[in-house]
Formats: sequence, C-alpha cells, structure tokens
Amino acid sequence: MYRNIFSLLVIFILFSACRDEKSDASVKQVKGDTEALSFYDEGLLPKDFEACKGVKCPKIRVNYLKFREDREAALAMNRYNEKNLIQILDNTEEGSKTENIKGAVEEFIKDYQNFKNDFPNSAIGYEVEISQSVLSQTKDLLVLETDFYIFTGGAHGYGAKRFANFDIASGELLTKEDLFSNLDAFKNFAEKEFRKKYKIPEGGNINAKGFFFENDKFALPENIAVTKNRVILVYNRYEAASYAEGELNLSFPKNKVAQWLIY
Repeated sequence: MYRNIFSLLVIFILFSACRDEKSDASVKQVKGDTEALSFYDEGLLPKDFEACKGVKCPKIRVNYLKFREDREAALAMNRYNEKNLIQILDNTEEGSKTENIKGAVEEFIKDYQNFKNDFPNSAIGYEVEISQSVLSQTKDLLVLETDFYIFTGGAHGYGAKRFANFDIASGELLTKEDLFSNLDAFKNFAEKEFRKKYKIPEGGNINAKGFFFENDKFALPENIAVTKNRVILVYNRYEAASYAEGELNLSFPKNKVAQWLIY
C-alpha cells in the first residue's frame, strides 16, 4: 500500500466573517490513506491572523496539499503548487510579492479591508474558496486538481479548475507537449469529438454555436489531465464560451488516445 513514495499533508485554512467562539474551536484531525498516499487534515482559523482580530474579514476557505518527502521532486511540486495558489489569491494589478500561501491570504484580507475603508457602506463582501485533490497517480505521473471560486465585487464571482500533471521521478510540471508524442494528431482527434458532442458539422465554423475560439480555429484547453484510465479536457469559463455556459468538458478513454500518449 505504501510502496509509492509520497505522503501528503492536507492543510485546511478555514475562515469566515463574524465567526463566534464555538466556530473557533480546535479543528479535529482526520487521518486516512488511499492506495498510494497517506494524509491528515490540519487547520488554521481566523484567530491565527492579526488582521482578523476584532474586525470583519472576507469569507475564506482554502484547502491545499503539501507533499512531504526529503527529495527534490517533492520540493519542486510544492514550489509549483504554492506559486499556483498565490496566483489564485492575488487581487492586485502589480502582482503579489509574497512567497507563501499564508502571506497571500493576508494580502487578500488586507485588500478587502482597504476596500471596506474606502466604501464603508458597501454591502459587497470578498470570498475565496480553494480545494485540491490528487486526481490520479501512477508510478510515473501524478495529477493534481485545483478547484477555486473567488469574488471581489461585480455581477458574479469567477470559478475555475486547474490540472497539474507532474513527473513523479523529477517533480517536473509537464506541458501538453510533454504529455503527447504527437500533439497535432491528438488535437485533430479532440476537435472531431468536440464537434460531435456539440453538433457542429465537419467543415462548419467551430464558433457556429456561440463558442469563442480565436480566429475561428479549434484549440486545446489550458487544462488537460492524463489519469490512469482517461484523458480529460476542461475549458474554463470564458476560455471557449460565455460565463453562462460554464465549464466545457471532454473525456476520452485512455485506450482511444494511447497512440499519442507518452505517459
């Protein structure tokens, strides 16, 4: 059960505005394991942040994974993941200067409190929710899934999904070019499946049903996951369609695309 090399620390950062004393009770630890991983939960609450003591804070619920292993591969994966989470939380035009997730949360809190100071009568509240899980792990490849929702004003917030495919031996974050031996051939296959799913005739304009593909040409999404049994494509909101359309998903059995896969 434990022959694979990674164990992970699942760290929950759980806060919300106006919590009472009961909600600030210690977080109960939960231990568990999967076929390849062992993990436990750990929490941080509003009382751990000076900026939230005695004042209203945004609603924040962050759950992220940290790999524990004394080797460069795990360190590389943690570095990418921290950078990814900081980017999600960053709400500034100049970009965040913090180097850790706790600092990014503090910046998010500060940004909200600055907004409330400027507009004290505004009913708008900030909110961020992030969750992570290991979507798949083989002896060569680990796929990390991040789901998040963030609201900082406007008609609605923004929610999205991110996949990160890691080479387990090196900890390297893999690009689409790293995952496929013939990316163009896979893209052509995916376009045919996309047209079939959304009933767009072959040779017809790919945007005929209201999609947003640049220059009327099909493109693969930013997010592709290669799991044990499937290859999953996710177009987040605004990537290929309007916000109202939500995520667009394609999923193929691995044996249908195996000829183009490296992992």
